[in-house]
Amino acid sequence: MQLRTPQTIIDSFLRAETELRQALNQHTFKRDVVLQTIGRDGQVTGQYVRNSDFVFNDRGERIERVTYHPPSTIREMRITKEDVQDLAGAQLLGVDITESAKYHLAYRGEELLNGKLVYVVSVEPAVQPDPYHMNERYFRGTVWMDATTYQTVKVSGAVEPQGKQRFPRFETWREAPNFSNSITFEPTTLSTARFAFPSRTEADDVLHFPKRDVNYRIRVRYHDYKLFASTVSVKELD
Repeated sequence: MQLRTPQTIIDSFLRAETELRQALNQHTFKRDVVLQTIGRDGQVTGQYVRNSDFVFNDRGERIERVTYHPPSTIREMRITKEDVQDLAGAQLLGVDITESAKYHLAYRGEELLNGKLVYVVSVEPAVQPDPYHMNERYFRGTVWMDATTYQTVKVSGAVEPQGKQRFPRFETWREAPNFSNSITFEPTTLSTARFAFPSRTEADDVLHFPKRDVNYRIRVRYHDYKLFASTVSVKELD
């Protein structure tokens, strides 16, 4: 049995995240987004809704197909392209392990999360995020992973740089989807354990702008995961 050290735990986390993305990239899913501004008395003062199917085009590339997106009623702030980018980026998956050199990962120890033993890893950008390059998004926060499977079960943090914009601290939880046509992998570190896919993202934070503070709430649900497969027609020849 391999001795578990901080480095082997981090290495196993990166392998498990790579395998998770391989599985996720072979599934379609639905995403329901509700962004809200909240008044002093707790009332909703504005709302942005964006429901989407994440599917594949004829070239096998994942695309977002927006199914419901009424006009936003948020007036206290503007929902930007970076907000939308983060919904499908760090808020969905946390660390961009395809560019792991962008980050410093540090093992922080063990905890109990919902009665299960988890390893805790802190994540910081390897370089200072540049507010003049807002399209380069970086996650800063914490990851909790199952101590047996190394699958991430919770991500908490914020996306940088902030610049003139402000972005909330969020939490994304992962669970094993309830579907029968899931793809099955047999990786060394995960054995036959099922993958935990993102199930929900939540945020309830106060964004501090130069002239005002805005209470901002995020509720996102990921659901209806289905294994993507092309249709194959077989004909019998005489």
